Amino acid sequence: MFQLDVLIDISILPSNIMALRDDDFIDFVKEEARHAASALLEIQGINCVKSLLMTDNVYAIMDVKSKSLDGLKNKYGYIQDDGTFVIQLGLNLQNIISHHHHQQQYQNKRRLLHQIIQQKKPYPYPSIHQLLKIKHTIIIDTLNNWCENNKSKLNVQQFSLVEGEHYFILIQNDSNGALKCDIRCCCQKWSSLPLGRGKFQLLNFYRHLQGLNNICPALKKKISNPQSALPSPTNNPPPLITSNNVPQQVASPNQLPI
Repeated sequence: MFQLDVLIDISILPSNIMALRDDDFIDFVKEEARHAASALLEIQGINCVKSLLMTDNVYAIMDVKSKSLDGLKNKYGYIQDDGTFVIQLGLNLQNIISHHHHQQQYQNKRRLLHQIIQQKKPYPYPSIHQLLKIKHTIIIDTLNNWCENNKSKLNVQQFSLVEGEHYFILIQNDSNGALKCDIRCCCQKWSSLPLGRGKFQLLNFYRHLQGLNNICPALKKKISNPQSALPSPTNNPPPLITSNNVPQQVASPNQLPI
């Protein structure tokens, strides 16, 4: 019976260990595990890692009673009183294979855990300015849709309202720090837009543009003469304003719903 008890550190395995073949593989084994292990593999034709892993028991050959193996046994080992054969300074290949397998499993689990952690990292909240721009854009898009949907009611083929020309949006904080939005028509009429379901509602401005008993004079002029210039009020507010007390930091969507 063949027996080996010595272990070595497998952390020395090179990254290209799976690519080593023939002499390169045997030379590596000889350098790291000494001549006994390399001779044991070479005599069996084990010339790469794959071949080694496919060998059920690399020591089985040492139990074969053949004079052709006496040289290997006498050179690299000795026979104990119980008849077992030991290679001096040898390598427990079965343990190293098992250890390497467990190390691979451990590394795979670490990589998988790292990927999961990376995927679960909280997405950075948008800044205050980004949230305000989003709400600002939603108001413009909503008004554009309203113009498109009301062309037939107004009996016109082309109808659009342009921000900065026909209306002006003012978004800021009130005295309590809550967001509020007001929109001013080019006829100087202000409309307050309440915040509902995370969006500023344009119902008040719609009523101003086209109420039951009245219609915005500027809108009426635009409908009757689409090419005419609308009044240009002085001191127009910029399209997007935030008060000085708006913190320039990351905000939670729970505080500023989109």
